[in-house]
Amino acid sequence: MTDTDFAQAGPSKAIETILLAAEVEFAEHGFDGAGMKAISKRAGLSQALLHYHFGTKDRLYEEVIGQRSKKINDERMRLLTKVDMRSHEALDGILEALFLPPLGPSGGAKPYARIFSGLIVGREREQALVKEYYDPTAINFIAALQTALPGLDRPTAAMCYTLALGTLIAVIGRDGRVERLMGRSAKQDIDDYLKSIVAFAKGGVLALEARR
Repeated sequence: MTDTDFAQAGPSKAIETILLAAEVEFAEHGFDGAGMKAISKRAGLSQALLHYHFGTKDRLYEEVIGQRSKKINDERMRLLTKVDMRSHEALDGILEALFLPPLGPSGGAKPYARIFSGLIVGREREQALVKEYYDPTAINFIAALQTALPGLDRPTAAMCYTLALGTLIAVIGRDGRVERLMGRSAKQDIDDYLKSIVAFAKGGVLALEARR
């Protein structure tokens, strides 16, 4: 497909194609290893069109994080608003709302899972992106934990959120290592992952609450 074909389809189509191609390229090679030339080749577009829409690699990387995080966080908040905070199952609902979107279609599957994992332990660039695109939603989840568990202070709730997120990072890549360690050949499905990490994270949250 040529630049002309994409021009006829409209700029939104070109942008969508570039972002998806860039997501895969950044996932496979990291920010430093990914190049604009390789991204344009993967997208089937000229490098000139790539620069026209995004300018620099830094800007393109930020757009990849921005558009994917919006999908994840919009679904997270949609699920969180459905949780009955007065229910005995409120904690389960909060954790499911936190974990399910990155594991499902909103999370962009394996390519973005690699980027997502790198953001958490990344350098100054990644830390700035996490602060801008993920911290506002994180604050909502920390507040939800405090609502579901009255008496849980903000520092403890924040630690619960952070450690729960670490549990997600451990499995989000779904690279087969968990199954290999379990001695299984077939990969677990999303529901299996979700139930396991919700149960594990819930135990940790309740343990920190009791310790406090």
